Amino acid sequence: MINFRFHIISLTAVFLAFAVGLVLGTTFLDDATERELRRQLDGLENDLGSARHNNSRLHSQLDRFDEEGQALDEQLGQRLLPGMLVDIPVLVVAPEGLDGEPVERVVEALGQSGANYLGMWQLTDRLALDDGDEVGDLAAALEVPSTDDVDRLHTNLSGKLATTLFLAIHSSDVDVDASEVVDPGSASPAEPATIAALHEQGFIDYQVPDGSDSDVVQLPSAGLRVVVVSGPGATVPSEAVLLPTLTDLVSDGAAPVVVTATTPTDEDDPANVDGVDALVAAVRDGDDLSERISTVDDLELVSGRLAAMLALQAADPDEPAIGQYGLGSGAQELMPAVPGTGDS
Repeated sequence: MINFRFHIISLTAVFLAFAVGLVLGTTFLDDATERELRRQLDGLENDLGSARHNNSRLHSQLDRFDEEGQALDEQLGQRLLPGMLVDIPVLVVAPEGLDGEPVERVVEALGQSGANYLGMWQLTDRLALDDGDEVGDLAAALEVPSTDDVDRLHTNLSGKLATTLFLAIHSSDVDVDASEVVDPGSASPAEPATIAALHEQGFIDYQVPDGSDSDVVQLPSAGLRVVVVSGPGATVPSEAVLLPTLTDLVSDGAAPVVVTATTPTDEDDPANVDGVDALVAAVRDGDDLSERISTVDDLELVSGRLAAMLALQAADPDEPAIGQYGLGSGAQELMPAVPGTGDS
């Protein structure tokens, strides 16, 4: 007869054997797992080394492409732009904060084309009117009663900007408002009084041409052409100032204005309208605006800058030729036809 003590010893032996087997099996599996993980790690390190090598090679290629692209831009500008806008007075208008240095590219193209670059009005972030001091200062600059109605101030501002530009384009044919220029009796270029007040209050910054003897932007008595530069990063929304200014400017007909912009890449950017800058899109979507103002939507490309200069050339103040150019929605052609080669 098997006694209880034997059962205890037997059960203890079984559990001990099970424990020993479990330990031995786990150790064996751990060793196998470690070897497999090391093998995978070695493979990942090799893949990472290859990826780093490929990235380095691709970065070198991109750097070379950038250098070649810059050289191509410069050479194309030197070959295609000279003589295109000789002595034609051009003002650049742009909001502050634009990404990618589009203004610098436009100014460079104007220099290559021989234009009489007058300088730039840069609309500062103070025009956002997001605090009381800015609201009060703008009312003072515009010489209107102080008000908390930001929309009314923007409307008043846009009207005065449009009037100032209109006079610099057409004033030889119209009665000049003495309040709009510093020296209304002179036919010489002058700093408009309204712009001077806005500049003094910090709403408009000036950029003058290199080597200029003046520290202000002076407009001609007639014959002005305008490039408006827009794009991602603008600190002043286009619908606040630029769009109503353009709308007022062309209320009586087409104007020698070319609205240019770089292509927005951020799909969540409110200034991105179906892959086109919001200001360019607004001009193209407006029945009157699209027939009275030219646009270029791909200023980051050499073809876009060439299109902008050709559109400026066609923008005769007396009878500007209008077109929508580029690669984005609403564009009619890549660029205007070169004069003498047929209609655009």
